Amino acid sequence: MTSVPEAETELPTADDPARAAMLAAQRGDRAAFGTLVAMFAERVMRLLTTILHCDRATAEDLGQEVFLRVHKGLPDFDGKVRFATWLYAIARNVAISAHRSRRAQKRRAVVQSLDAPLGPDDDRLPQVAGRELDPAVAAGQQEFLGRVRAAVQELPDEFREAVVLRDMEGLAYEEIAMVLELPTGTVRSRIHRGRLWLAGRLQEFAP
Repeated sequence: MTSVPEAETELPTADDPARAAMLAAQRGDRAAFGTLVAMFAERVMRLLTTILHCDRATAEDLGQEVFLRVHKGLPDFDGKVRFATWLYAIARNVAISAHRSRRAQKRRAVVQSLDAPLGPDDDRLPQVAGRELDPAVAAGQQEFLGRVRAAVQELPDEFREAVVLRDMEGLAYEEIAMVLELPTGTVRSRIHRGRLWLAGRLQEFAP
């Protein structure tokens, strides 16, 4: 079971929107577990692609691993933190394991064939698929969103996770501290510095 460190302050869980489904899933309700997957699948995909700079197919494979671990650990989940906090901790651990595995595979490939040309970089920015928008209405917005996505991907690793969990996933500072296993003060500092870094990159769009 994946655990998270205790927060510096008690976090309310009664208003957790996933709590009812989580409790039912703990009792073996398969439909309730399906509800949890439906609620969080896209958010897990987004987190994995952001951390790993991977494509959608890779994120989907890893997402299955995340929910397998959730299903296995759910009977032991004590509910002292929100379900999303616990879930993101699991997703981050899966992402870290995948990153280490990829680095090891790259090292082995280089050792086995030093003269062979290197393949495409696994860490290239993902191609973000989007719906076609009316250029006359949303060209500027689309450009801005594209620049934001690219800037987030370029954030230094120590800032990116904290910024994504706060500004894209809406976790509280204390919850992010649990997921990243860091003091809350460090989380606040990383988010602040990450936002300043992003503001610098997106300065041309400032009003």
